[in-house]
Amino acid sequence: MKHILSVVLLFFTLSGVLSAQDVSFNAQAPRQVSVGQRFYLTFSINQEGTGFISPGIEHFEVQSGPSSQSSSQIQFINGKVSQSISYSYTFVLLATEPGVFTIPSASIAVKGKKYFSNTVTINVIGQAISPQSRAQGQHPSQQKADVSNLGNDIFLKAVPSKSDPYLGEQIIVTYKLYTPTNRLRINPSGQAPAYPGFWSQDLMKDLQQYPQYNETVNGKKYIVAEVRKVALFPQKTGALTIAPLEQDVVYSVKVKSKSPFADDPFFSNDPFFKNFFDDSNLGFDYQNVEKSLKSNSVTVQVKPLPAQNRPIDFTGAIGQFNFKPSLDKSQLKANEAVTLKLTVAGSGNLNLIEKPSVVFPPDFEVYDPKITDNIHSSNSGISGSRTFEYLVIPRTAGDFKIAPVQFSYFDLAKKEYVNLSSPEYNIKVLKGDGTAAAMTPVDREDVKYIGNDIRYLMDAPIALHPIGKHFYGSWLFWLLLSLPVLVFLAFVIIWRNHIRSNSDIGNVRRRKATRIATLRLKKAKSLLAAESQEAFHIEISQALWGYISDKFNIPLSELSMDTAFERLNDRNVDADLIQRFIDTLQHSEFARFAPGDKTRNMELLYNEAIEVITHTEEQLK
Repeated sequence: MKHILSVVLLFFTLSGVLSAQDVSFNAQAPRQVSVGQRFYLTFSINQEGTGFISPGIEHFEVQSGPSSQSSSQIQFINGKVSQSISYSYTFVLLATEPGVFTIPSASIAVKGKKYFSNTVTINVIGQAISPQSRAQGQHPSQQKADVSNLGNDIFLKAVPSKSDPYLGEQIIVTYKLYTPTNRLRINPSGQAPAYPGFWSQDLMKDLQQYPQYNETVNGKKYIVAEVRKVALFPQKTGALTIAPLEQDVVYSVKVKSKSPFADDPFFSNDPFFKNFFDDSNLGFDYQNVEKSLKSNSVTVQVKPLPAQNRPIDFTGAIGQFNFKPSLDKSQLKANEAVTLKLTVAGSGNLNLIEKPSVVFPPDFEVYDPKITDNIHSSNSGISGSRTFEYLVIPRTAGDFKIAPVQFSYFDLAKKEYVNLSSPEYNIKVLKGDGTAAAMTPVDREDVKYIGNDIRYLMDAPIALHPIGKHFYGSWLFWLLLSLPVLVFLAFVIIWRNHIRSNSDIGNVRRRKATRIATLRLKKAKSLLAAESQEAFHIEISQALWGYISDKFNIPLSELSMDTAFERLNDRNVDADLIQRFIDTLQHSEFARFAPGDKTRNMELLYNEAIEVITHTEEQLK
């Protein structure tokens, strides 16, 4: 329990220490560097931030970065706990030209607040280096590497397993990279070359590393890496060309740095020091050189298959295969399912093998076969199996036979056609119990004639009706026939009434009087809440006068207190209500100029306007 309390206390102590820290965001770099020198530019912050934005770096070449790191340190001093956390973003820069340059500030966000680092000023001394030297990573103090001979010793070669295959025969093309040095990196190859006239299969797609071994070519030892291997199956005869493969590599060349005494007038002329640095291995470095390799193209002459003794059922299978047929049952009831499996296994063009021709009895319902592939690739090519699974349903009882199924292929080892056959299957079908077979649902379009005179049966239930009664001529038939005409006539009547109603402008104004007055009162209420006195009184006045004008179709030029009184009185509105309406109109005109509590007066006027309009509308209806 004491340990748990200690840990909890330590956690809250650290939390308090971290939360009390001020954010510190600093940039660091050497004050002076030489042309061609690589150096680090580091931005560090003592709290975790987000959205780091690097500065615009000019006059330097950014070779990598930013790379982020974090570190944490806890200290116990005199019973006090302190923790320091640092997050850093590092660039690797290359100085390319002399001068004094300033790197601007970077920015980062901590808890929603943005912070900026300090700027960094760097003095670059020396002479500028060329872009070619920068691309090769060459320092001015290094000598240029002689890579011409080594580059010729690194080459890419396409090697076919056969140059005169038969039509459809598998050939394997291996692309080999030859190099005399193990200081070489193979970049991932780009787009694979096209193989027009071939069906292709990559044999190295699942490999994690390139196969390597040693070979001797013209008396020289090479390290060989197989960078690509593909199985090709020619689909036409004649001369076919396999396109070359392009591959980028980076290899390291040993170069000697410039002697540190080369510019010294004393040591550079001393034979001892000169010979010592020229003959020793001191001062050597490695330089990376990029090279794009291209293999040779390969032309193969594809031969046609022999026409002599070619089986009638031959469909193009080439290789070495075996044929495994199987029937899951030989006795069953009508409408039960039986499965016939035909498996072709071996090595060759398995992906191109077509389904064998099977002749079933005419009273069997047959579905398209399900094809299952178990094909894998290896260094020796493509091998595995392809299975054709037929689902068959006998519909009538009796004794039936499935004729032998033939499978023919061209054997490359024997240079002849081989014919394999299944046995003849005898199937005894017993009378069924009337239930349908359990099978996979299938579209009716896929079901063909069974025998000569049996068609697909209609599913129950079937809609039956008494003889002599038909829908044509019934009351429902005539009703549905006349319904569109009735709907059209109703639409025309409603539309004409709508047009007639809207053509009377006075009637339209009377119908809309109450709605328009209500909208103005709503606006007056919002002005009351905002204590906008002038606008409020104008809106109340327009609501009252507008209601009278619209309700009785009175032009605005003829509106007056007397006109309002006469029209309301003509419609037999209660005299007290008429007087209240007239008083409210007068109040709306004089309230904005009246002394006293204007807010109180505005509220009373608003309530009076609502009441007189509401009661007047009730009596006019």
